[in-house]
Amino acid sequence: MQQEHIAGLHGDWLQFMILTTKLELPPLPADTLDRPRLSSQYEELFQSKVTLLTAPAGSGKSTLLGSWVRSEAVQAACVCLDEQDQDPLQFWLYMIHALDRVREGLCGDVLPHFLQRYPIEPRSALIILLNRLAESRQHVLLILDDYHAVKQPEIHEQMQYFIENLPLSIHLVLSSRTYPPFKLEKLRLRGEVKQFTLQELAFTTEEGIEFCQKIMRLDVARGEAHGWVQQTEGWAAGLKLLALSYAFGANSLVSPMNSISSPLSREDHGQHGDRTISDYLLEEVFQRQSPEMQQFLLRTSITRRMNSGLCQVLSDMEEAPQLLRQLEKEHLFLVPLDREAHWYRYHHLFSAFLRRELARYGTEQVNELHALAAHWYEQQGYPAEALDHYILGQYMQDAARLLEELFAHFIMGEWWTLRRYFDVLPLEIVKARPKLYMSYLFLVAREMPYGQMVKQLDELENVIRVHLQGQLEPEIVGYLLQVICVMRAYMAYLNRDLEGLASYLVSYIDQGYPDDIAFQYMDYDRRESMRLRSFHGVNGYLRRGEACFGAITERWYAEHAYVTSYYGVGYGEILMEQDRLPEAICYADRALEVALQIKVAALLVPAYVLKVRLELTLGRPEEGMKLLQQVAGLLSVKDMEYWQPALEAHQHRISLEMSPMETAETILAKSVSEGSVAAETSCDQIHHAMVRVRAMIVLEQYDLAQEGLRRIRNLAEERDWLTEQVECALLESIMLKKQGVTDASVAALSRALMLGGPEGYIRSFIAEGEQMKLLLQHYLYLRRTKAIQDHGVKMAYVKQLLSAFARDKRARGLSSVGEANLDTKEVGLSPMEQKIFGYIAEGLTSKQIAAEFGISPGTVNTHIRRVFAKLGASSRTHAVQMAEQRGLL
Repeated sequence: MQQEHIAGLHGDWLQFMILTTKLELPPLPADTLDRPRLSSQYEELFQSKVTLLTAPAGSGKSTLLGSWVRSEAVQAACVCLDEQDQDPLQFWLYMIHALDRVREGLCGDVLPHFLQRYPIEPRSALIILLNRLAESRQHVLLILDDYHAVKQPEIHEQMQYFIENLPLSIHLVLSSRTYPPFKLEKLRLRGEVKQFTLQELAFTTEEGIEFCQKIMRLDVARGEAHGWVQQTEGWAAGLKLLALSYAFGANSLVSPMNSISSPLSREDHGQHGDRTISDYLLEEVFQRQSPEMQQFLLRTSITRRMNSGLCQVLSDMEEAPQLLRQLEKEHLFLVPLDREAHWYRYHHLFSAFLRRELARYGTEQVNELHALAAHWYEQQGYPAEALDHYILGQYMQDAARLLEELFAHFIMGEWWTLRRYFDVLPLEIVKARPKLYMSYLFLVAREMPYGQMVKQLDELENVIRVHLQGQLEPEIVGYLLQVICVMRAYMAYLNRDLEGLASYLVSYIDQGYPDDIAFQYMDYDRRESMRLRSFHGVNGYLRRGEACFGAITERWYAEHAYVTSYYGVGYGEILMEQDRLPEAICYADRALEVALQIKVAALLVPAYVLKVRLELTLGRPEEGMKLLQQVAGLLSVKDMEYWQPALEAHQHRISLEMSPMETAETILAKSVSEGSVAAETSCDQIHHAMVRVRAMIVLEQYDLAQEGLRRIRNLAEERDWLTEQVECALLESIMLKKQGVTDASVAALSRALMLGGPEGYIRSFIAEGEQMKLLLQHYLYLRRTKAIQDHGVKMAYVKQLLSAFARDKRARGLSSVGEANLDTKEVGLSPMEQKIFGYIAEGLTSKQIAAEFGISPGTVNTHIRRVFAKLGASSRTHAVQMAEQRGLL
């Protein structure tokens, strides 16, 4: 149920989740040297699936990327990564928003579905993204800068899958200090990987000389500049350090040059190389700044990005804006993050050095700076960065306070993005804030064992009832207890404890609590059009569903609440399957009434779909079509994008009843995209696939239909989806009968009866029409003659199904089931005649009926003639039809 919530909070959520400055490469700095041998190679990027830039820090990777994307001919989506990007979901949200800049509308198309699927099955969410990207043939560069900052194995695994299935129009460009942990051997063999290393990125002699003389504007001889290039092996950062040192008046460059002569060995030796660079910066660059500038640099180094306002707060200097401009003018490792030059950051090497220097002043001063940054970010409306600085500065109480406020604002729509903050906050601080603690419990609900979570909730409830009475307002205490009850129901739901779920929800209303928005998130990963099939733990099992949905719906029936409609639809579906149509209509009407008041798509669509299916059951397909059109008109554009496939599948299902051949051709004309990755994972998707199979059977494409049924059946068995298994068996039985494979058809029907019998499935059989009735009659005959084994199928169940077919004919065509009051006057059949007539209806011959009673076939025929006379029938078929109309079967 997130989609509606996301639409309402999108602006705030985007500000909270996405730093837009990370969605574009920094503008090329003024001291950039144009190197045509590299910048002109952007055209070759489109010939490769993956391009790697792997070189040490300061090698010019980001600068080269910037030179590529400034070409007007290049469509580029960029994400600049850093050490904070360890949350897999947030990583992909950055990717989607970056791609949205070159594929307009991508966020609107993909984001709601991606957010809905990712927490349950990340790969299926990636499939949604990949399939959407494959729809366009416009070639795009997808640039990930500083990928080495990503440490999460989960992100690497998902990126591996993403790369393997990239559409031809997307070309990944990945910049990293180290080789990324991907298996790219197959791509290399196909020539689809291009790589730039330090050897390609290093300055040539001529480039180095031009950089020193023309860009840095140093009055040095070619020979001296040539020596610098040799000493640094063309390493861009090293060459710039030497040039800056010379510009600031260093007298001797021998020692510094020797210390930075091999960037590759520095990377290999880790911290040893960092110390060498730090010594150099300290001796030749940093110490030559004014004391005022040194203080500015150190105090502003604690933040990932800064602007003049934040710099004034951190440095306590009014002239902070002027100092920023001076740094930019002097090319002193200051990187602008936007074209408006509003946000900046220090070069990674310089930033690391400054922070090491700042640490010498002691933890207390560093923490105070983090507090200043946190307060500023919070006041300016950047809560995520404020939280980071509160935590880095060890201000855990402030972090907890802000996190609690965020949960109050964002409720639970994007709660999983805040999980990393709970990982660092001490649990005792979290527990001291009951509201925050409940938010935490919602976060870990899927990970914590059921019993442990129940214990936590018991302890929390005891704290609220015993220790917080009198300390908090009564309304707050009441609300906390109310949410705990919701939490108990949610945990029962997650653990498939349907009895517990029903008990907690009944208890909730018994205690007089009002409806709450939290209920809208208990099914957030099950937004599908049919509850019976999709509800967690029910999965098509009628008896489980009736015990759960029935208890909840009957207690909540009078409430105008989310729960009333949500579970009312599920209960109505169960009653319909049990052929209790008047009751099903009653609950369907109530569920729709409430859904229309709440106006949430996750309620409206299932309620309307239930009404549509009931109309089809009553023989009024045209009315069902009208209802589908009606619900489509009630949905927003974004909601319609999500629900369109499900509504279309139900529309096709009705149309197959009205005009089979024409509809089947229409369905199969719309083929599945060849480039799409198969992702039939939801019940609605399976229903859509089943409708396609029905179309294949209508057009006698039996091989394709058999393969489709096999795939659906395998998935349904794997996930223990009962309704789909029953439907597969029924369709297979009908299809095999059409092909004349009688024994296999009976075996498939026997399987459907074995699956459906214990749960009392009825309408699924009746929905298959006259063909299924004939198959059931033949099955009953085979059972009576002991031609087949029973496999646990009770004869009474088969007779119940045949009787239901008779009732169905009486009900069809009426305005409501309540009007099903046909003429059932007594026609005077004797008990023997009634029994014999029952066998006639089952399709037995006179000889077979005689064997059942131990009488002669002639006596049976005498009884049959009397039955014909009393009914006014001319044949066995005619007699059965008349008896069905009169309700005698």
